[in-house]
Amino acid sequence: MKSSLKKSLFVGLAALGFVAVAGSATANTASAKSYAKVTSNKKMTTDATTRNVNVTGTSALYTKAGTLKGAKVVATKATLAAIKDSKQGQKNWRAYQVATTNRGSVYYKVVSFDKTYRGWIYGGKSTASFAGGVAQYSTTTAPAAATNTSSSASSTSSSTTVQTNGLTADQKAATYKIATVGTSNDGTQVTYTFPAWTQYKKGRVITDSTPYKDATFKVTDETTRTREGDLWVKIEATDSKNSKANGWIKYSGLAKTSTTPSTDFDASKSVKVAFRDTTTGKTLDKTATWTTASTGTKQGDSVASLVNNGGYSLADYINKQLEAPSGYSFASNKNITPDVATAKFGDTLTVDVTPAAKAALKVSFYSEDAEGGALTALKSSDFAFGYPALTPDAQVTALGKSTDTSFDLTTLFGEAGSSNGKFAKAFNEAVNHATANKGTLANVAGTAKNGTTKVGFFGQSLNNGNQRYFYVFNSKDTLANNAASQSKGATVKVVLQRYTTNTQLPGEATKDTKANTDYIAQ
Repeated sequence: MKSSLKKSLFVGLAALGFVAVAGSATANTASAKSYAKVTSNKKMTTDATTRNVNVTGTSALYTKAGTLKGAKVVATKATLAAIKDSKQGQKNWRAYQVATTNRGSVYYKVVSFDKTYRGWIYGGKSTASFAGGVAQYSTTTAPAAATNTSSSASSTSSSTTVQTNGLTADQKAATYKIATVGTSNDGTQVTYTFPAWTQYKKGRVITDSTPYKDATFKVTDETTRTREGDLWVKIEATDSKNSKANGWIKYSGLAKTSTTPSTDFDASKSVKVAFRDTTTGKTLDKTATWTTASTGTKQGDSVASLVNNGGYSLADYINKQLEAPSGYSFASNKNITPDVATAKFGDTLTVDVTPAAKAALKVSFYSEDAEGGALTALKSSDFAFGYPALTPDAQVTALGKSTDTSFDLTTLFGEAGSSNGKFAKAFNEAVNHATANKGTLANVAGTAKNGTTKVGFFGQSLNNGNQRYFYVFNSKDTLANNAASQSKGATVKVVLQRYTTNTQLPGEATKDTKANTDYIAQ
């Protein structure tokens, strides 16, 4: 009996021991950490400028999605919380890859603009918008309206107080120079494709502004860097030979020039060029001046092969740079007297010009955001490079001869490529025309892309410089907004359809010296 009881107790205790061990093993298995798995991992292909983001400080940055096995912290939540309010554009971020886990979590791979930080961060539960540890961020903002009418840029030096408000009307109309030329990469001496550190991997247009110490510029756009709060402006050279310097610069890096160019003529280093109308034999009031870049010259010295600041000799200046006065064109042989080869400092040379052929009709430009839509008058400043310039011959071809008295617009304003598309052909071949490939333009509503290649002209920027308008001639609506029969001297409403594009603005092309905008009604 005792033996049997002992055996029963032993078996019972052994069984309990087994259960305890089994229970312990089960508990250990259940408590082992479970990791997420990636179900999707893709490069982001949307417009890069829409993927500028900021960290929120609510999630850390990891070497991989934070819930994956082996993920390590690159930057803690505390570190990112401190960075998010940085006053330096270097701490802007770009998202470029997105992953989704089997738990439905979204992670973005991001990099700071200065490349100090790179890694994966929690982005919420949907790829439709940024959330969680990362938020959409605009690196530039529209400047606050100007608070007064005075210019903060001195007429002789750069502004000593950094301006943050938008430009006044006077400042927008002013002409500027780069206040201190050089190579400094601080936003005040060289120009940039975008305001510095507002777009990832976008840098300088020029690295040395010294060659442009005498160049003058007009302001065509303005914006404020969100983090720094400083005002940047887009400048465009008043002389196309300096257009390589066009770009963005801090407004504080500019100096306002005199509103009236100096008319002083220094006979010790310059040669004057006058213009003679061959039909009347009279010399016109307008003159031009070539000035050598050399020093130590004096009146009466031979000009020889000396060059100006642009690197042009006197002969090259007359033949390649000199523009005929408005309403005139150079005679076919460009007769110059006396001979340029014998020119001396202080001389006046005369170049023959003839009255330019004049078109019978003039035009005014209007834009529409959709076919048959409301029309908005366009100014020269609405175009990135001003009104498109046409040669006198092109104007006559496109708008009829002044010797004719009546015109059928259907024979001039037809579709491009047709026998009646005379205006479209001339207009689409004007300097600074651009070709937009299929899918690179969107209607202003953003609901459709261009299905065919379009030729047109860049307009001003929008969305803080991330996009730009693009204008394309619309034959159908031009004809619909004008009577078919027109008389000499009439002004035709030319309708341009307005699109938006993410294509970057190219550099300004060299204008034909004979081209002008006389065909546009003022």
